[in-house]
Amino acid sequence: MICQSCGVDAPTQKVLFIQHIGAVVMFSHKRIGGHFCRNCVGKYFREYTLKTLALGWWGVISVVATPVVLVLNLCNWLRAWSLAPVPIGAGAPRLTDDVVGRLMPYAGSLIDRLNSGEGLHSVCADISRQAGVTSGQVSRFLQLLVEHQKAKMR
Repeated sequence: MICQSCGVDAPTQKVLFIQHIGAVVMFSHKRIGGHFCRNCVGKYFREYTLKTLALGWWGVISVVATPVVLVLNLCNWLRAWSLAPVPIGAGAPRLTDDVVGRLMPYAGSLIDRLNSGEGLHSVCADISRQAGVTSGQVSRFLQLLVEHQKAKMR
């Protein structure tokens, strides 16, 4: 699938990372989540967890909240542990005329399956195998279909 952070066509995992910064009287939270590739999972885990570890403890509520945030971040990082590495040279999926031609016969099936409640990841993976393209290209093709439909409705 496509990483929602960097746009690379690579295996992704749904994760959520939280940053907690404590202060004597108040605190702040920052969150980021989505389907991220292994590189982005590592990047956000380090960034959000290290800031929380260093700046999260300064307040009464923060003494309790910081360990909870650290455990949640660690659990999300561990869930993504088995994620395959991003392939060398991976980039954003491209839709060439050949790829669009391969996917056009599956357009109706793609929309019907998604409308019936099937998950995006499983539908994209299945159609990518059938059409001989990547699941990221199927996802981009779906975006193209939605944009085309919206333009027709205007």
